[in-house]
Amino acid sequence: MTLVYSNRIVFGFTVICQQPDNETLADPDYYLSDSLNVAWMFTATAIGMIFGPMPLSLTQGCDTRWLIVGYGAISIVSVLFYPLADSIGLWPALICRFLGGFSQGSQLHFSNDIVLRWTPKAEMSLFFSIMLAASQIGPLFTMILGGEMCTTSCLGWKATYYVLAFFTFISTVSFRLLLHGRRFDEQTHKEPQCKTLGGVPYKSLLTDVTIWTSLIMFSGYYVGMIVYQQYSPTFIKQVLNYSIRETGYFSAIPMIAAIVIKVGLGKLIDFGFGMSDKWRLALPLVFLEAPSAAALFLTGYMDDRRLALGFNMLFASLHFFVPVICSRTIQIRAGQYSHFAMNINMIVAGIAQIIIPIGVHTAVPDNTRQQWSHVFYFIAVLICLTSISYVFLTNARPAKWTKSTSKVLPA
Repeated sequence: MTLVYSNRIVFGFTVICQQPDNETLADPDYYLSDSLNVAWMFTATAIGMIFGPMPLSLTQGCDTRWLIVGYGAISIVSVLFYPLADSIGLWPALICRFLGGFSQGSQLHFSNDIVLRWTPKAEMSLFFSIMLAASQIGPLFTMILGGEMCTTSCLGWKATYYVLAFFTFISTVSFRLLLHGRRFDEQTHKEPQCKTLGGVPYKSLLTDVTIWTSLIMFSGYYVGMIVYQQYSPTFIKQVLNYSIRETGYFSAIPMIAAIVIKVGLGKLIDFGFGMSDKWRLALPLVFLEAPSAAALFLTGYMDDRRLALGFNMLFASLHFFVPVICSRTIQIRAGQYSHFAMNINMIVAGIAQIIIPIGVHTAVPDNTRQQWSHVFYFIAVLICLTSISYVFLTNARPAKWTKSTSKVLPA
């Protein structure tokens, strides 16, 4: 999952290497010389994320290992052939970015399935946090790799894609060989044969307030996350005027903090401290998202580039825990049907990612500090509103429409 995630976001970093610093050296016929084409590259990835989860809704019960191999193979193709596609032109490059988004659209589905099938119920939050740490390990690896390859490799930015393709191949094959096909609590049962899922209570699920507040909060999270992961390298290098190598490391450092916070709080949520399921999820949200929103606001407000960089890194360190809260809420609320809501999450994320590049292109046409500050202010307010809606509207108990055939999933 980490490398599949890396393969989706890698273009957000290498694009600053692909575009010459001196505009007089730029090839006017190179498709990335047009900022609108750059926006379309991000949009193609988002469209892939929308379509990626759709086949999975029809394959619940298939051998998860083979599904992961299939999506991993698509991800490998997306990065292995991107340097060639880039040399040909816009449309082949767009196809590669689409495939990268398509494969990453499976992340929440596979994470949910692996946790429910192979994780002790008393440790679900911890293991889900570890699975979703791919969202930080991927950028951590990619930003450092991209920074080093762009500045030291004889192949330049292209080497980043070849290295990612190689490691994705190794990890995909290793996953298939090492993961056994038996559930944690059903060690004597064989993995079921592939079958089409039936009986999802679509109307009940899609009209549940808790499901929608989780989806809305995930959307608010995703806006902040995408702006950081796709545009922070551009902001740090071109607006704050740091070097490419410094940009890679400064963009990656918050990911280390986010991994520690995500895994540590996942364990604390499982412990519970005697709190209800809702408050063991809502309290971490409040304590992390309030300072996160404040830090992003100050990123736009501060004129000193070091302070702006510091607050930007603080925002990312705190903000990336939100998917654990959203996903565990959906697991508890939707039970055996949580895979369907998880797939909706990824589709919503894809739609948001289509809108974000267009919005950023409109809001930041000249890439100035003042224009970026307006983007940061908007996201800070959005984070506050979506977090408040979660605290007041969420019911973190199994829904009635799950109790007839499912067991309660503890936080």
